[in-house]
Amino acid sequence: MGAFILLGEIPEARGIAGLCAVIAGIALIATDGRLARFREPGAMHGINWGLTIGVMIAAYTVADGYAVKALLIAPLVLDWCSNTVRATLLLPALRGGNWRAAMTGHWRSAIIVGLISPLGYIFVLTALGWGAPLHIVAPTREMSMMVGALFGLAFLGERVGQWRLTGCAVLIGGVVLLAG
Repeated sequence: MGAFILLGEIPEARGIAGLCAVIAGIALIATDGRLARFREPGAMHGINWGLTIGVMIAAYTVADGYAVKALLIAPLVLDWCSNTVRATLLLPALRGGNWRAAMTGHWRSAIIVGLISPLGYIFVLTALGWGAPLHIVAPTREMSMMVGALFGLAFLGERVGQWRLTGCAVLIGGVVLLAG
């Protein structure tokens, strides 16, 4: 919605269908095809958290999209400034904590993830800066749900049943529709 309102992007019917398919794919992956889980006691607690996080991700994605598309801020500069602010705000949490002990044996992994994670978002910002529509790029980022499900299968031995695989296929179909 932010892409439509703030950036004047106009969705096509195919794009809206793709967006709906992405949402359906995520729902299938998250519930393993048992959509009735949304009616279970306590489910709304998880759904509310999910929606809150989704709104926050959408807000920063639209703000960042506006920054690179309209204000012409370089993606690398925007990401560097954002990470500097986050680090500054989180620094007080390190005082008095037992973070060094918690990191023992995990430094290498933390450094690798710390380098890869910002790089992925810099690619997203670069695509936006090169003119990719935000209403296509933002939902496409949700492919991470599919990658997470498949990584859970490959690396953590999690069960990925028929419905999660179906959700992955629906999500891919939605991204294809979005790409037009």
